[in-house]
Amino acid sequence: MDQIVSAIKDHEFRRYRISPTVKRVWFYVTAPESQISHICEISEAKTREQGDEPLPETGLGNKEFNERHPEWEGSDFAYEVKGVWELRKKLTLNGLKEEYGFKAAPRGLLYVTPEMMRNVKLEEQIKIR
Repeated sequence: MDQIVSAIKDHEFRRYRISPTVKRVWFYVTAPESQISHICEISEAKTREQGDEPLPETGLGNKEFNERHPEWEGSDFAYEVKGVWELRKKLTLNGLKEEYGFKAAPRGLLYVTPEMMRNVKLEEQIKIR
């Protein structure tokens, strides 16, 4: 998360395509933080398919993505980070369980609940970039 906040990393890489209807990602940071601390606005998926433009080599991992580095095997989708907000009040694991009915820490892709969207308004958070 620090690399995204500091703009060292300007794309998030995934092994799966996120629906084009998803405009923001809420990042859960694992232990010892165990909380959702940031929301990022993302682009639609960029791929390495024939004819696709390569990523600009401005951020951490972009060159490896473009060159299909062996350590990036399967990470075929890149999402440009277009904006970053820090939550004024972090959503801790205990809070996610108590307030929103989570059974365990978020893993992989989960959709934000309507209640979370109502309670955490983007315009009230701290715009980082």
